[in-house]
Amino acid sequence: MTRDELRAILEKHKRFLSGRGGGARANLTGADLSGLDLTGCNLQNAVAAGANCTGTRFNNADLSYADFFGAILDNAEFVGTNMHRTDLRGAVMRGARLVGSNLRQADLRPGVIMNARTHEIADRRSVDLSDASLMDASLIRAEMENAQLFRTDLTRADLTDCNLSFAKLKNACLREANLTRASLNMTVLREADLSGATVSMLQIANADLTGAVLPAALVVGEDLPPMPALPGDDIERRILDHQRWIKSSGAVGARADLTGCDLSRRDLKRIDLSGARLADTKFDHSNLESSKFVLSVMTRASFVGAIMPGCDMSGAELAEARFARADLRQAVFEPVDLKNPDGTPLGRRWPTNLARADFLHCDLAGASMRSAVIDGATFVGANMNQTNLSGCDLDRARLAGARISGAILSEDAA
Repeated sequence: MTRDELRAILEKHKRFLSGRGGGARANLTGADLSGLDLTGCNLQNAVAAGANCTGTRFNNADLSYADFFGAILDNAEFVGTNMHRTDLRGAVMRGARLVGSNLRQADLRPGVIMNARTHEIADRRSVDLSDASLMDASLIRAEMENAQLFRTDLTRADLTDCNLSFAKLKNACLREANLTRASLNMTVLREADLSGATVSMLQIANADLTGAVLPAALVVGEDLPPMPALPGDDIERRILDHQRWIKSSGAVGARADLTGCDLSRRDLKRIDLSGARLADTKFDHSNLESSKFVLSVMTRASFVGAIMPGCDMSGAELAEARFARADLRQAVFEPVDLKNPDGTPLGRRWPTNLARADFLHCDLAGASMRSAVIDGATFVGANMNQTNLSGCDLDRARLAGARISGAILSEDAA
């Protein structure tokens, strides 16, 4: 790409952002931008997936909501850069400088690289920030699961609510870092320096701390996650009673009413809460893989950042539910065939209600929403490749910015 071509793309992008005629979103997919000086450039919402940005200077630029999926960003500079909700999945950022940058809610999870010819997974690449400098960076609620952060400098970084599960931070510097409510499940912190960091003993209970330097006084406060529920506590008891209620078809146990409860950051993999009352319940950042919520009442429930591949929510009441940045690959939101008490069919189907639900930047690849009610639902920035939307009224949903090109829109295409 020549400088003149790049200049023309950036000018059209500027018009696009301002809503003026003749504008077009910058598409720099696969472009070679290595070594360029893009200091102060506004690339908000731009697409630069797979771009080569080795040594590129983005200092004080606006890259918020931009797509840098799988990009090569080795030794690039992002000093003071706005990277709010930037898609950096699978990016390689070895030796990059991100001092004072804003990575709030940035997506740094592993990226799945597909073979364009066979459509099979060719690679699953973790974000690599080894030897990078993130001093004073804001990483609030960033998704950094499985990230490689060997020798990374995170001095005074704000990692509040950040997901660092399974991340590798061997020899990393976390001096005076704020790790309040950060998820450190199975995180490798070997020989890391956490001097003066804000973190609790509960958070690092399952981390690898071999040779790590820990804070002199580990913080215990009200803002930290609650202790996991013991088998005898009320929430756990209600969940166990519900399992018995389901398995016995209502003969024993009791239908769970967990309205308004906080079940955030829990391992609820393969749990069955079908038919439960879960309005206003919080499942933020919980592991709900292959769980079941068939015909559950979940109005205004929150699943922000939850891990939910293969989750079955068929026929559920999910009006105004929040799924922002949740992993919903292969999730099921299909209608349910209603039956009489004796098991005979009623001849009616009950659709999943997703009216006004928020799927901001969700991964819905391969999910099925056949005939779901999606009036007023938001899918901004969502990955909807192979999502089954047949029977849905798309005119009533907000799809701006969604990656919908590979979605299934009719029964014939399914």
